[in-house]
Amino acid sequence: MIENKKNLIRKIFSSRITFTVIGFLIVIAISVPLAKNVSKQYKIGREIKELEKEISYLENSNSELQHLVKYLESDQFTLEQARQNLNYKQPGEEVVVIKNKEGEAGLGNANAAGLGGTSLEAGNNQARSNPVRWWSYFFKK
Repeated sequence: MIENKKNLIRKIFSSRITFTVIGFLIVIAISVPLAKNVSKQYKIGREIKELEKEISYLENSNSELQHLVKYLESDQFTLEQARQNLNYKQPGEEVVVIKNKEGEAGLGNANAAGLGGTSLEAGNNQARSNPVRWWSYFFKK
């Protein structure tokens, strides 16, 4: 009986099907952790690329902010702010103020300022639509 068991075990282990099944189980046992590691590496690689993009964006943003700080610290910015807010003018400069119809200072319309026509024409132009104004500009000179 013991010899029958030994022969049966030898037949099982010497069989090609058994050897194939055992080999297949070994391949599966090796490939499962390998697949997990490959998946982990892919996720880490993707995260690294995203972080590199973020670093590049932050470096560009930092560079732009440094240029802005340099401009804000410059004399040119100081002069512009003094001219706009404090009505500063340098020696030899002349300041011209153009007033709108309401009397507010600002850059007004060229026609309203009297540079391109009378103020009556400017009022007429404001009441008409843009295509009508173009038609009259090209065809009713």
